[in-house]
Amino acid sequence: MGLIARIERWRYVYGWRLRYWWADTQSGLHARFMLVGFAFLAVLGEVVARAIAANRPAPKDHPHEAIIWFIVWIVIALLAAVAAYALAGKQTAPTAQTTDTPTTDDGQSVKHHFGTCWVDDSFLLAWLLVGRDPIKSDGGKK
Repeated sequence: MGLIARIERWRYVYGWRLRYWWADTQSGLHARFMLVGFAFLAVLGEVVARAIAANRPAPKDHPHEAIIWFIVWIVIALLAAVAAYALAGKQTAPTAQTTDTPTTDDGQSVKHHFGTCWVDDSFLLAWLLVGRDPIKSDGGKK
């Protein structure tokens, strides 16, 4: 396996692991909350910096522009925060779903088709639930 193939495989595997961690685990939920908290602190710091800059004396030609752009920036930041909160996914508990499992008919035999042909009436010859019995071992004792 070449280096490029390994990198692609690592990117695929660890991309899915990262997605699982981010979207499906409790620590991923905490990480999302922390990210939102840090983003809030960054926005708050920027708001304070802009407020300080807006309170400085404005140029004599256009004194009203500083506060207008400050208000526009605040409104855009608030709308972006509301949109990000509204679009954030919510985790729900998995529910038991009924599945439509195939059934078998007793006495049905395997059909023999010779040559190349299209078969429309497919059937399931056997259906076995696996994984229900626990693994039992003697632990290597005789």
